[in-house]
Amino acid sequence: MPNQSSTTREFVWIKGLLLTLVSLGGLCFLWSVFFWGDSILPIVPGIFKEAISVPIKLSSLGGELFAVEMDNFLVFQQFESLSPSRFPLVGKVYGAIAWLLFVIGLSLISTLKRNYFIAAAGATMLLFAFSGVNGLNIGAISSNYALIALLAGTLLPTVALAFYAVQWGIWRRFGLLLITTAITLFSLIRLSPISDPVLWLAENASFIAAISGGLFLLHIGYVFVAGTSVFLIRLNKGTGIKISWHILLVAFLYFLLVLFTLLSQMGSINLPFPTVMPGLLMLFCGVIGHWVIKLKIEQSQQAYGHPAIGEAFYWTGFAMVLWTWAYAQFNGNQPLYEFLTHLFLYSQIVLSVLFSLYLFANFSDVLNSGKDVDKVLFKPKFFAYFHMRIGAIMGLVVMVIFAEAVIGVQLSAANTNIAADYYYQVEKPLEAAILYENSWELYRKNDKAKNAAAHLRFGLNQSSLGMENLTQSFDFVPNVPNILFLASKLFQQEKLPAAIFYLQEGLKFFPNNPFLINNLALLQSRAGKADDAISLLENMESRNVTAEANLLALRAKHSKLDQIIERPSKDLVTQVNYLATQNLQGNLSETNLDTESLPDNQILKNSLLRNQWSNHASRALEPDLALMDSLIAQPQMSFEELEYRETRVIRSLADNHINESLKYLNGISQQFPQSAGYYHGIAGNVLISQLDFEKAAVDLEIAFEKGYQTFQPQHLAVMYFAGKGPLALAIKEKRGIPFPEWMQWNESGQLLANDKVRYFEVLSMLHRQMPEDFLVGFDLIENPSLKAEFAYLVLLHKMHWLSEADFGKVKDFIMTAPNSTWTESDLDAWYAFVKDENAESPGEKIAKLFRPDLGLERNAYWTPLVMKKISQEPDELRKYEILQDAIQFNKDPKLWIMFVKQSRKIGMDNYGSSVLVEMQGWLTISQIERLQMENL
Repeated sequence: MPNQSSTTREFVWIKGLLLTLVSLGGLCFLWSVFFWGDSILPIVPGIFKEAISVPIKLSSLGGELFAVEMDNFLVFQQFESLSPSRFPLVGKVYGAIAWLLFVIGLSLISTLKRNYFIAAAGATMLLFAFSGVNGLNIGAISSNYALIALLAGTLLPTVALAFYAVQWGIWRRFGLLLITTAITLFSLIRLSPISDPVLWLAENASFIAAISGGLFLLHIGYVFVAGTSVFLIRLNKGTGIKISWHILLVAFLYFLLVLFTLLSQMGSINLPFPTVMPGLLMLFCGVIGHWVIKLKIEQSQQAYGHPAIGEAFYWTGFAMVLWTWAYAQFNGNQPLYEFLTHLFLYSQIVLSVLFSLYLFANFSDVLNSGKDVDKVLFKPKFFAYFHMRIGAIMGLVVMVIFAEAVIGVQLSAANTNIAADYYYQVEKPLEAAILYENSWELYRKNDKAKNAAAHLRFGLNQSSLGMENLTQSFDFVPNVPNILFLASKLFQQEKLPAAIFYLQEGLKFFPNNPFLINNLALLQSRAGKADDAISLLENMESRNVTAEANLLALRAKHSKLDQIIERPSKDLVTQVNYLATQNLQGNLSETNLDTESLPDNQILKNSLLRNQWSNHASRALEPDLALMDSLIAQPQMSFEELEYRETRVIRSLADNHINESLKYLNGISQQFPQSAGYYHGIAGNVLISQLDFEKAAVDLEIAFEKGYQTFQPQHLAVMYFAGKGPLALAIKEKRGIPFPEWMQWNESGQLLANDKVRYFEVLSMLHRQMPEDFLVGFDLIENPSLKAEFAYLVLLHKMHWLSEADFGKVKDFIMTAPNSTWTESDLDAWYAFVKDENAESPGEKIAKLFRPDLGLERNAYWTPLVMKKISQEPDELRKYEILQDAIQFNKDPKLWIMFVKQSRKIGMDNYGSSVLVEMQGWLTISQIERLQMENL
């Protein structure tokens, strides 16, 4: 070796490199322990939905409530265990770091004295034999060519450096070995026929790194006691305090701490004695160990010629352990993690005791003297270098026996896991599944292995083996991901009681686990145990946003609406569920969800749109319908398309686009005939809300024929007054639905007259009547409330017919009604808006009710608004189209005669003539002639 000063300078850069690797390794280790944890086994909330029927439109006619009901969605989130995550790039980065540390280690080995070098070279050969390099299958399966090439490319240059380049500095040695090993590995990778040989080498690097790091863990087994002793000795200089008792107490407490930590790791005991996370203790010991090892190097003869080499060895081993421990935690190689943990704790217990014996056997007479004992702490050679090591070896053997030789099993299982991880990442599921199962059989504290094996077996359609893996895991070493996976599979197999059982049993092992509680609550709900389900979520120690969203949905599902929160969180699923509860109660919510930047999830996307639009819409109809048409057109399952089509109807109804909604409902019923009854039922209720009893009865008849079930007594009344009494009676008999109480028949089968009967009689014909007919209704109806309601409906649908005198009478009925909320100015503004084509506003209250800004022609049954649109429209053809669309729904005589007039105006007399003939179906000849005289 070169002279001492040049060697010191040369080691500055390599020490900096090693300290950088140690620092980064320490940070990765802390991150993997405190932030990553078991994230390699992802548990994510899977989304599913359940439908609840909510009123989209409500209308009250004569005290009878008619509701257009459609489904809203409650979004539930059930936690699912996904297959272990794959991070091949992380594995390759770790492999590169391990290779860099191996090269540094070889460079340092080449500087050792002759006999020490030979021993180290032999140990390196043995280590490479376990490197798994023969798995590259160069030349043949598991042939030795790869190992021979690796030894030639690494050890031969190292031997040459040790014997023929004695004067070379460490940086030249490192550079040469970096080049030769890189060429060797590159050649092996190029020659290997296996999939992703780089990944194979990187994964297997963790095994030999763990063995190398094990030597470092043994090396620092006594550093805590030694470091504490040195600290107390230096504090005691010149004072002469009896620090031996302090050292003995610290050593004893530390021994108990490590012992109980080991027992806790083994699961053998659970006494109220503090324990510590082994990895953190290792990190602490590694840091303070540097000063202890530096002191030892200064006081005793070593196998190298310069102290900096010993320090570099130390930092190399420390970095190796940190990176390997972190990678084992990150990658879920639990056997490897446990191997490092157990070996570290064994060494701490044994070597701490042995060092304490060494300390008191050699320095008990001078420990309390206040002299510089720390300068000769490692001077005695006989005990320090012989008896202490023999005792340590014997102690380690005793610890291994005490732990039933578990580290051997851990190391074997870790190696099997490494191979399984490789096959898993290169997508060879059968090989990976077999290896994971073998690894678990070797060492059962191996959560990833069993979880991955189960997922792989299910992926291979080997369900029985997958279930066997999950039940074995539960029986021997239960863990949360596998319990969730098992319960999920049992539920998919329609074994709900068994799924509930395993989740309940799982909570005995993992009390208050939020994942298990959440899923159990959802299954309890499915089993009909609403109170138990809600109670589970309410009594959680700390509810996360997922639990809050599920709790809200469960309360809505099971009609616990009095417990609904008023201000939901900003969580999207919670807000979607909150809107469903508001729609269920018929409340207008201030919640406005973004219907443009939609989530990717299909269920959440449709639920958001449907629940929001069932409450209110914030954009214009055209872009919203364009959005829905694009969603409908995308490739998807037929039921998903159907749900989007329903949502499109809800959006149309939100702004009272009745024409559009009814046409689209008819189209859906034709395209999906198996659900035609449901959609005709919806159309019937929409038509009832617009007072078109005739068309409503037709749709309800078709709905009945198609199996529609949700008839109400008031539906029978509508059908009866629409002239379909026999149909109403048939539904009454087959569905067991009675007529409303106010409909009673005498012995001869005639309906008994009363105010409600008269009200529904006049209401059923309102749209098709002329003033002399519908104004008679005021004389027939006696009840002030019913008369005021009828007056309101006349103003809504027949204002265009009313003279100023008739309007005054109708207005009086409304103004004098009990609890009327209308003012005279409101009604006058509405009349002026209908009668004066230049009037721009119908008044604030009417504008809020009708929203004329959304389109005057969107609802054919709002005849005054359609007539207003006709008077304002300059394009004659557009007038014709509006009227043609309107008369498909509304039989208002003035609307039809305007169509006749417009058809003649644009030269389509034949259409007008056919309409005149059709009008004879509900008007007399004299009425039609009068209409022609007044309007044509």
